[in-house]
Amino acid sequence: MNLHHSLRRLPVRRTLLLGLSLVGLLVCVFAGIAHYRKASWGDPWQPIGWLLSMLFLLAAFTASPRELAGRFKSLANPKAAFFLFWILFFVISHLWNFRTAPWNGDALFDESGWDLWYLKSYVIGHPYQPAWFHIVISRETLFHYYVWGFLKLFGFNILSYQAALFVIWLTTFVFTLLLVDLFFRSYIVTSVTALIFNFLPFAFIYTFAGYRYPMAVALAVVSLYFLHVGFRNGSPFCLSLGGIAAGLCLASSISGKQYLMGLVAAAPLYALCYWRCLRQGVTWSSLALVLYGFLAAAAPILLYIEFNRDAYALYESSFLRDFWHGVQTAPFPSGIKPYTRQLWDCFFAIPGPRFFIPDVLPIPVPYFWLLVPGIGLALWQKRFEIVLLGTIPVVGAFVARAIENRLLLPIPFWMILMSFTVAWLLKLRWPGVRIVVGAVVALILLDGLIPSIRYIYGKTRSPFLIHHYTQEEVAVSRFLRHVVAGQEHPGAPGLEANEFNRVSGIPDPPYETFICPQEAYSIIHLFLHDYDDAKVLSFCGGTPFYVMSEQDVWDTNKKAILSHAPGKKDLKLIWERDPTKTERIIRMFQSLRALGTEDTISFTFGGRLRTFYVLNIPNKNIQQFKRRVRTLPPTPLDKVPEQLSSLPEGANMFEGGRGNDEGQFDSPTGMCVDGNGNILVADTGNGRIEKFSPTGTFLSIIGAKGSGPGQLVDPNGIAIDRSGNIYVAEIGSKHCIQKLGPDGAFIAEWAPGLYGPRRIAIGPDDSIYVVDSGRNRIVKFSNDGQVLTTWGSEGSGDGQFSGVSSVAVDPTTNRVYIADPLNRRIQVSDSSGKFVTKWPVPEWGQPLGFEDLAIDPEKGRVYGSSAHMNIILVFDLQGNRIGTLTPKPPDKLEGPSALVLSNRKLYVLNMAGNRVSVIELNP
Repeated sequence: MNLHHSLRRLPVRRTLLLGLSLVGLLVCVFAGIAHYRKASWGDPWQPIGWLLSMLFLLAAFTASPRELAGRFKSLANPKAAFFLFWILFFVISHLWNFRTAPWNGDALFDESGWDLWYLKSYVIGHPYQPAWFHIVISRETLFHYYVWGFLKLFGFNILSYQAALFVIWLTTFVFTLLLVDLFFRSYIVTSVTALIFNFLPFAFIYTFAGYRYPMAVALAVVSLYFLHVGFRNGSPFCLSLGGIAAGLCLASSISGKQYLMGLVAAAPLYALCYWRCLRQGVTWSSLALVLYGFLAAAAPILLYIEFNRDAYALYESSFLRDFWHGVQTAPFPSGIKPYTRQLWDCFFAIPGPRFFIPDVLPIPVPYFWLLVPGIGLALWQKRFEIVLLGTIPVVGAFVARAIENRLLLPIPFWMILMSFTVAWLLKLRWPGVRIVVGAVVALILLDGLIPSIRYIYGKTRSPFLIHHYTQEEVAVSRFLRHVVAGQEHPGAPGLEANEFNRVSGIPDPPYETFICPQEAYSIIHLFLHDYDDAKVLSFCGGTPFYVMSEQDVWDTNKKAILSHAPGKKDLKLIWERDPTKTERIIRMFQSLRALGTEDTISFTFGGRLRTFYVLNIPNKNIQQFKRRVRTLPPTPLDKVPEQLSSLPEGANMFEGGRGNDEGQFDSPTGMCVDGNGNILVADTGNGRIEKFSPTGTFLSIIGAKGSGPGQLVDPNGIAIDRSGNIYVAEIGSKHCIQKLGPDGAFIAEWAPGLYGPRRIAIGPDDSIYVVDSGRNRIVKFSNDGQVLTTWGSEGSGDGQFSGVSSVAVDPTTNRVYIADPLNRRIQVSDSSGKFVTKWPVPEWGQPLGFEDLAIDPEKGRVYGSSAHMNIILVFDLQGNRIGTLTPKPPDKLEGPSALVLSNRKLYVLNMAGNRVSVIELNP
């Protein structure tokens, strides 16, 4: 039926369905806007409206049941059998030597690993979104939703994933042949194209490689086929489907934009050649239908682009920026020579810069005898889109430094261009010439096909012949997944039904695991995703150690251990053995084996023995183990020093780490010392005070989190008078000073207009000095809570403060030293608040530095700190800079927030590190 006629005389049913499609599209648009504006109602309605808009559009032009039955009956013909033969041929040839091929269900491409990890991290369990920004690229999710369907049906494993990839390439193959048949109506031309395509090493090996780009290839050929059928037959259903496939192609990957560029570039060329058709309403109706189908399918990705323009364009813009810089480099073309060289090598060098096929060309040289004439013939026959789609991706690859994975889109269009040459040769009129040329073409085909088949067969004889099909990384990941899950000595790794998910049927492991693997990267992240892969693999910085130096491995090992906040589980540390990267590191940690037990686990895969050293640390020893790790040298040594095998009980290591167990902290901010030299720490985040011996042994907890008398909300500054009473500044909701007895019993609470009390200092007469930070003043109390005097206000003049944070009193002179950090200075007053002097501290000046002061009356020193510095400043009492202090390595300062002086030791509270450092002072 004429398309224009059918659209003008729309029956009620079709009108209703088109209206519902438009409503669905509007629902998708408005729900998408709501989604990006964080309105939760839009989350489910965006995909619902999207899917309904496409389904109603297709339903509007779907044939009646009687017509459909007739069309299905018409499939019983020789052409259907012909295509069924080639489908079977494709399936059988690609399963050829499957068990010994690199794609045998035991391997993944690294980028495929990231796509599957991305599926589990960003798609499953999250509201629908057509793309998510990940590291440096917006990854489209259409491919992930497609793969998710296969995984749900057949299991979360590599074989299911490869089946999904196989269907994509089978679709590309079939619709490429359908396009060739549509253009030439020749079994011979279609068969030649099928043979070349099926045994093209580039396409054959990429069939199971995976990730998003091949989906755009399939959608491109599907779209183009239905657009051609729709325009040729006046079929609104095919035109709608072609537009929808084009929209989905855009939503599938970067390659989808190249397909659209090809269509857009071809449109004006067709308009010039067929300008008379533009006067016909049928042409505009067809174009409108295609455009609407495209918008219906592309609406979610277009909304994402609108709300995330910078993120969407970041990856490609970086390539364009670098290329443009190369173009502008003088003298031209010196700046783009690396680009041209890369493109030449990608197409013609062996070995070349290609992931999977470095030892074979993307297009075998004999095929260029068919491809190059095919370009001219396609232009002559006005098939502009085929030429453009065969060349635009090559230009894109050129700009992006050509690697073969950026050349997947043009593969089917190269095949079609070759078919133009074959079809032309078959139409030659002179029998003698036809025979000669046919023989030449047969030789060209054999010269391309025989080496290609031999190459593919050779690669299928061993699973280890293609490096990027990472067989061993999958084996390691499968093995270690069971260890992390709780099976300390698993069997040999192999394919499992749901290997991307948690191991079922076993209880939660009694230990937490840190792993340092040699090779596995994205793939082990995928297999350990459900066990918090980021934490497990932080032991090696999240990367395999083969890309790291030994020093990097050592540093990340220690960092992961020292930042570990233990719960109730044991700790299992695992290193893969390697003579150059981990052997010396393992020996260093073996010096601490008295705190745990050693073990070795191993498996054999592909004739190679993989061995792992395991150190198990019981939960009760984790804190001591962490203290020992801190004493290890900054670099791994060939021989472990004898003194590292034990740690004296009196070592000054107040390290508890972040947590709420005894001896642990959560952003502590205040500290003081009692008459016995014990150290009290205001554990701010946990709402308590912890007491330690001078050597760091945990003694007791004072107070508990709460708002009642004697309970603490956000304890900040603390101080102890000569009677042992404890004064606590509450900077949180209480805004008060609490006075507690030596045992922590509540005595009194003072709150005379305080707003943000921070530090507290005790004068020689037991008067109490409080930093009232919210009002930039000092409040002086008697020890029974009576206000004696106040001084200070917001400003930069003498006696004024900005961000006042600490106060300290010199017991010999009764002078009061005040940290005035935002004014970058220390001010000195007498005990009544009268300004005496000041001096600059240029290192201060940043907000929330928790600057603190400590007075050393014996040596006449003032010590100053800031959470933004990793040193302690030293002044004399007149403000002259003397120098700086740092703890002895390997200790270091991490956000120092409080200072206490006792027995010629300076105790430094590290708020960021949740621990206390001790600096020995000169006698």
